[in-house]
Amino acid sequence: MAYFFPPILVVLGMMIYQVSQKTTDENANPFVVVIMAYAIGILACIGGYFLIPRQDAASLPMVKTAIWSALGIGLGAAAIEIGFMLAYRAGWNVNILPLMVTVCGAVLLVPVGLLAFRESLSIAKVIGMLLCIGGLALITIKK
Repeated sequence: MAYFFPPILVVLGMMIYQVSQKTTDENANPFVVVIMAYAIGILACIGGYFLIPRQDAASLPMVKTAIWSALGIGLGAAAIEIGFMLAYRAGWNVNILPLMVTVCGAVLLVPVGLLAFRESLSIAKVIGMLLCIGGLALITIKK
């Protein structure tokens, strides 16, 4: 269960997230909506901090080592939140947008994984990515 729980959590969270983004009132300021969402997310994380077993770590040294990661996560998350909301307001469909950005993001991360993290790339992975790109072209091209 420990192996499958995180991806299941991501999938369920993504479903709730995308439907919530798509149904946000178009008159609401997207930045205010994201601020409210982050406040709720902070409360959920505080609850998780106390409920889920974790490594014992001294807080101050951990903050010093995690600050750059937290900065990147925060800026990236804000860009994702606002980007999704603006895309839905521009008319993107909930059954296409998440798939499109996930495939594009994954393909763009391939060189990052290869160069920065020394991850491997097999022929099977390349073929899988090409199939994803082909599928992306099929579903995003307007008829």
